[in-house]
Formats: sequence, structure tokens, C-alpha cells
Amino acid sequence: MDDILAWIEDSGLEFTATGTGLYYHIEQAGNPNRIPDSSNEVSFKHMGYLLDSTLFSSGWSASNHYPLLGLVAGFQEGLKIAGEGGRAIVVFPSTLGYGSTERPGIPEYSPLVFRLELVNYY
Repeated sequence: MDDILAWIEDSGLEFTATGTGLYYHIEQAGNPNRIPDSSNEVSFKHMGYLLDSTLFSSGWSASNHYPLLGLVAGFQEGLKIAGEGGRAIVVFPSTLGYGSTERPGIPEYSPLVFRLELVNYY
């Protein structure tokens, strides 16, 4: 967790912590009345980074569409915090990401940083 707190301090942005270990910074507030739940599919844009600024996923130019429950827990929580039309930066520990599973471009036990925008949900 110290590495996440160091990244947040270096960012110069104000982050809020949740009870799960996720930290978020709202770049643009979304509609507070339009928050997806577990049964929804979501359309979103994103950029995913490791704490060392290595980009591992980029879908900012196109809106992706997935079942919310098909995403890692930290991403699910971040999209709910952003709300429809909202943009946020979320930082979370590997327990809310891929844990001990190595993914392309993501070593095991990696904390993740996402810049995300919830475009819509269905």
C-alpha cells in the first residue's frame, strides 16, 4: 500500500479512499442519478497504467462495452464512482485487480491506475 500512497503523493492530485483500498480522483463529475449496478453492461473509455507509468491498456479513443461483473473489482467500483458521463482516475491494489495472475503487460500482484470515463450503461 505504501507504493500506492507514494504514487498518489507524487501525482499532486487530491484522492479519496474507499473502504476497499481503492483511491479515486474525480476529473469530471458524472450524473449522480445514473450509477450502474452489477446487472448492467457498461460502455466506457479507459487508459490503464502500472505505478511506474507503463501503459498496459488503452481504449480512450473507442468506447468499450462489457458486462460490469466481467471487469476487475477495482474497475467496477471506479465506474460506479464516476457515474454516467463522469471521468475519474482510480488507483487500487492487486487484490482489486488481477492479484497473483500475470496478464499481458501486468506482472502479478501489481497495483493498477486507470483513467476512466463511464459513457453509458444498459
